[in-house]
Amino acid sequence: MQLKSNNGWGGESGLDDQGGAAGPTPSPPATMPPSPRILVVAGEASGDDHAARLVAAIREFCPDAEFLGVGGEEMRAQGVRILTPASELAVVGLMEVAGHLPAIWQALRGIGRVLKTARPDLVILVDFPDFNFWVARLARYYRAPVLYYISPQVWAWRTYRVRTLARLTDRLVVIFPFEADFYRGQGVTVDYVGHPFRETLPPLADRRTFLQGHNLDPEALTIALLPGSRAGEIERHLPAMLEAASLIHRSIPQAQFILPLASTAPEGLVQSICFEGVEAGLKPVPAALRLRIIPGQAYQALGAAHVAVVASGTATVEAALAGTPTVIVYRVSPLTFALARRLVRVEHVGMANLLAGERVFPELLQDDFTPERLAHEVLSLIRDPKRLETVRRGLAAVIRRLGGPGASARAARVAVELMTSAGPG
Repeated sequence: MQLKSNNGWGGESGLDDQGGAAGPTPSPPATMPPSPRILVVAGEASGDDHAARLVAAIREFCPDAEFLGVGGEEMRAQGVRILTPASELAVVGLMEVAGHLPAIWQALRGIGRVLKTARPDLVILVDFPDFNFWVARLARYYRAPVLYYISPQVWAWRTYRVRTLARLTDRLVVIFPFEADFYRGQGVTVDYVGHPFRETLPPLADRRTFLQGHNLDPEALTIALLPGSRAGEIERHLPAMLEAASLIHRSIPQAQFILPLASTAPEGLVQSICFEGVEAGLKPVPAALRLRIIPGQAYQALGAAHVAVVASGTATVEAALAGTPTVIVYRVSPLTFALARRLVRVEHVGMANLLAGERVFPELLQDDFTPERLAHEVLSLIRDPKRLETVRRGLAAVIRRLGGPGASARAARVAVELMTSAGPG
């Protein structure tokens, strides 16, 4: 599937009818703060990428803008001065956060100093709610305007945080149509811009060329493994994925596996789990198992795979856009999961399933996420043509609901409007 890329500012219609029309991409305003200072805070790899695209779009309006904040290599490549690498803060769950409190506290102190001394003209928060809600409180204290880009999933659980979000932010920008409906129903002013994937994902490479370039057999059954971008996610997901891969290999000896490594993922940890499993108390990867770890290129790997196993998150949307049948997995600490079961208000965890409004991709969560169950689901997708056809029909609905290209440009316009209305810092 080819995705048209358009980062232009005019002449392209907004979101398509299925995604909810947003109108044409607007022109820049007449007045702007001189050389604005903008603090940007993003978390995992997907947030880093979306934030970097937004920074680039804002520079089209404000070439002299100065950016600093929390993020990864994509933001750094756009000239953002990184105060704290996102990889030091990217954790999930209450127990996991507790172990990272010193790093989190240090990062918040650094952001507080910047807000006090540099007086940014705008604070942009990208997803990453457990950290960014604290940043929003600091920004409010220092009277910096706050734009929240890519809403935290308060519509899924802990819906009481809607009031907090409305109180701490000046503008809320969302990327899914059902999010806009939810927030409007709660009385929150919201801008729906569409999903940035529709403009940022490159066209899929030729499958044969891609696999041969990574020393993989283009004729073999190919399965992509995406355990997540955070250390905790990798530790919880990758061992079970590898054991399931071994079980699949027993049934289909010619199967091969590709693991695209997110930019914020700790490569040493992945290598250790995959190839030094004995030392870590894990089952080692069998020598006969064809496993290739590659840097980045998750979307291309998904496009080349017949089936994928993906940790719940943004990557499930990439899998949908790539048209790849996928099994969604996720595991957190028992305490976090017990609390989540009481608070979650949605029927599905995977974003692709939420967009489709049905269980397009099977989900294996917590205790259901075992090597045996995972291998069974993958083999079922491979061997059942009727099931595959049902998945493909569901994916078509997901793609329709992601909106059209131009999300970063529309979000940048909201940022510029907010700075213009707030005046110079």
